[in-house]
Amino acid sequence: MMSGFGTIAMYLAMSVIGVGAMFLMSRALGPFRPTPTKATTYECGVPLLAAGHNRYSIKYYLVAVLFLIFDIETVLIYPLGVRYSSMAHNSWALFFEIFIFVAILLAGLVYAIKRGAIDWD
Repeated sequence: MMSGFGTIAMYLAMSVIGVGAMFLMSRALGPFRPTPTKATTYECGVPLLAAGHNRYSIKYYLVAVLFLIFDIETVLIYPLGVRYSSMAHNSWALFFEIFIFVAILLAGLVYAIKRGAIDWD
């Protein structure tokens, strides 16, 4: 009987060998005739009019990160709100924990607003 590590190593080795064999067979058996036309971008029968990669403002990414932070806040606070009634003996402790958590996040939001992270000008 093989150990857990030996089994994982065997499966990993067989996967790498299988993928490598498929790449080699495709290279050996398939035609390879590159042309400039094959190298161009083609979508839905319409030639490409502009570059495929557009630059976005950093504000989009900053707003996305802020959204994730506050979305995670909701995910972390929701279970506490659901269990609040069953934690009646520690209700004040739970209240202050939530208060401190929200206060830290609000301080971060105020900082982001003061730095102009949410202004779109």
